[in-house]
Amino acid sequence: MFIKTFRFFLTIILFSSLVVWLSNNPGKVEILWKNYFLETNLLGVVSIFFFLILFVLLLINIFSSLKNIPKNFVSRKNKRYLKLADESLDNIAEGLLLGDSESIEKNSRMIKKYLNNDLFSSFMLFNSSLIRNDLKESLKYLRVLESIPRAKYIAHRGKVIVMLKKNENNKAKETLIEFCKQYPNDHWFHDKLSRMYALEDNWKLAHDSINNLKNISNVLKVNLADLKILSGGSALEAYYLSSNSILVVKETIKYYIDQSNLKKASEVINKTWSKLLCIELIETFMQYRVKDDKEILKRYKLISKVLKKFIDEKSNETKLSLAFASFKANIWGEAQNFLDLINKDQRDERMIELYKKIFEKTPKFQPLELKGDILLKPKWKCLSCHYQHERWKFNCENCSSVGTIVWPKSSVKSDIDSSDFFKEFLQNPLRHLPKMKRNN
Repeated sequence: MFIKTFRFFLTIILFSSLVVWLSNNPGKVEILWKNYFLETNLLGVVSIFFFLILFVLLLINIFSSLKNIPKNFVSRKNKRYLKLADESLDNIAEGLLLGDSESIEKNSRMIKKYLNNDLFSSFMLFNSSLIRNDLKESLKYLRVLESIPRAKYIAHRGKVIVMLKKNENNKAKETLIEFCKQYPNDHWFHDKLSRMYALEDNWKLAHDSINNLKNISNVLKVNLADLKILSGGSALEAYYLSSNSILVVKETIKYYIDQSNLKKASEVINKTWSKLLCIELIETFMQYRVKDDKEILKRYKLISKVLKKFIDEKSNETKLSLAFASFKANIWGEAQNFLDLINKDQRDERMIELYKKIFEKTPKFQPLELKGDILLKPKWKCLSCHYQHERWKFNCENCSSVGTIVWPKSSVKSDIDSSDFFKEFLQNPLRHLPKMKRNN
């Protein structure tokens, strides 16, 4: 601060000294130009040059201002348009969340006007028409997308969606086959083709459609593992691919039992029980290819050792499974003790049925009073339409969704909760959209 102040005062002193010196030594300057004689001093000449320079600078500034009027107008217009476009983008986001097709359409047209962007606006108008189920309108915007080089991939996906919306499944399948060749590493096209084959119960082609994909999601891994089993593939390969499938774990248990390796089969349950919690796994372990009572007791010892590690967890599936295993091993008292650990208000039809079987085997004991509300037996549930199935299926018989049927007690849930490909696509419509470029 001190240095800056010093410099300022030094400049003032030097300038003042120069002015004083010129005042004391004005000199004499004579100019003869075309019969005009001008006489002045050095200070006057300096003043003339100074005002001349100011005049030239003023003229340059005026000319520059006049020249920049169109540019400044465009700049102010662009700033105003950017602000309006920002508001339109906010409105589009809200419209997507609420499914408001009118808002999406209106603001998409504004984006087109404000930013002169064809790709984003056409894509959102395409989505808006799909939300309204106006397939004729969606085809119009799809053709616009197809004419934009950067929107080629988006247009191809949209083409498949429209075909499926129009129930042109065979045509959609043929188109998917073509696009799978064009995009050999694309998960979306291969996954959709796999699902279409699965709807036809063509497990081999459904499996092969996604088998060679790399870096697939956990959901796709589960589907691939299930398809590997359904198409007659190796249970171990399926298990190493994903242990989140109850079908895969059941088949792996059977595989080790076929190899006479009961310990390995129990280890599979040990690794997966806390997330799957499905009594069918215990039923498979206790009943699949049992030779004699000696082997049943051996299996019981192995499985009870595993399940007792999880008995203090909140789920009653472990207690029910221990009771079932004890019952199969003819240890009636132990089976009843495990059932008694379940709160009366949490008993369902499976537990009451097992109680009755125990009492039939032990007639000398007085049956317990099984009063109170009895919960319904849990069933396999489709995450898409919530339809309940008695047994697991890869395809939902109610809504035809693929890979969405789960065991309700399991902590493993599918990320896909849509019954048709159109809805799943719209859940994340901007996923593959290139960055928007503004054209001035």
